[in-house]
Amino acid sequence: MKILFISNLYPPHYLGGYEILCSQVIKEMQLLGHETIVLTSNHGLQTQDSIPGIHRLLSVYPPFGKPPDISRFRRFSQSRLNQKKTENIISSDNFDAIFVWSQLRLSLGPARAAEKSGLPVFFTFNDDHLAGYLPARFCPTPLGIAKYLRDRLIFEEITTTGLKFENTTCISQTLKDNLLARGLQISDSRVIFQGIPVELFPQKDDPGSLHSPLRLLYVGQLHEYKGVHIFLEGAARFARKNAHQIEIKIAGEGPEEYKNRLAELAKEIDGRVIFLGRIPHSELPQLYRESDIFVFPSLWKEPFGLTHLEAIASGIPVISTNDGGHGEFLKDRENCLIFEKGNSAQLSEKILELSSNKDLRNSVILTARETVEKDFSLKRYSADLEKFICEKVRTHGIHAKLASPSF
Repeated sequence: MKILFISNLYPPHYLGGYEILCSQVIKEMQLLGHETIVLTSNHGLQTQDSIPGIHRLLSVYPPFGKPPDISRFRRFSQSRLNQKKTENIISSDNFDAIFVWSQLRLSLGPARAAEKSGLPVFFTFNDDHLAGYLPARFCPTPLGIAKYLRDRLIFEEITTTGLKFENTTCISQTLKDNLLARGLQISDSRVIFQGIPVELFPQKDDPGSLHSPLRLLYVGQLHEYKGVHIFLEGAARFARKNAHQIEIKIAGEGPEEYKNRLAELAKEIDGRVIFLGRIPHSELPQLYRESDIFVFPSLWKEPFGLTHLEAIASGIPVISTNDGGHGEFLKDRENCLIFEKGNSAQLSEKILELSSNKDLRNSVILTARETVEKDFSLKRYSADLEKFICEKVRTHGIHAKLASPSF
């Protein structure tokens, strides 16, 4: 098959795991014998690159790095432009299917062009960004009524109104439930758990061994809802209570205000706290293997947990909250240790338990690695996506033949 992939960003330009996963899946689809074309934005480029099969023609609004803009007029104009560019790409080739990935700040123009084409169209939901395009719900106030009418009479095109979302996948049941609760009509969406390229995250030579000082790691975005301050508070409590030297590495980026708050908390810790900023994804395997414990303190319902999988594949144990998609594969005292979100005292206790109990540590590491290899590899994820696509393309072809005048 020839598949057109549409995404707001595409490596080497990316926000996080969503866009990286897109590129990884595309490579797997190519290995499975499919031809792929990518349509993405020109964000981050001064000039067009010359990579075959990648068209950086779309625009995001506003550019990433700037606050979101709610201007309906600008979004309407951008959506029309992106839709036209997508229609041109679709009409220039003979595609068998279109796979739409993240549309964050991209507008729904490309999605509308895809559904308008008559080809089988697929959507994968790795977060809840699409809910931001839902039309305003009715609210019996003057402003509420105005917003309701605005999104239905003037700016319907920049909302999800009219989009069918016939073939969709969600990376977790948690995410699917959240999107349904917010009003996205995807009751038939298929849950297909994400996977990682396990071969890129080889297990460390001495899984279960500890350094002195104890090395703790966090990888992810730096926002309050990610709970990184809880991580620092729990680590500080652990170090004080047990007179234990620690070294903390934090990889990720976020708003300056929150980073300044984390820097103040870091001063209270008896040990080193190193803020690495955003680091290339290719450097993560080594960072995991150099660490002793991975901590994930998120305060919100995460759609999934790719960094969990990367860490445990690398042979380091995980201490995490479980209120989200990651809770669908994390099992307390089997492949991780769980602590209550927001509870820094409990996190401190879990760090002590894991660092002082070698048998528990080794057991968790072994089971976790088996979990990833068996159920959460990129090859398994890509194979499941391919099976889904082929199944729906076949059904689409049958319906098209039945609808033909010759029948």
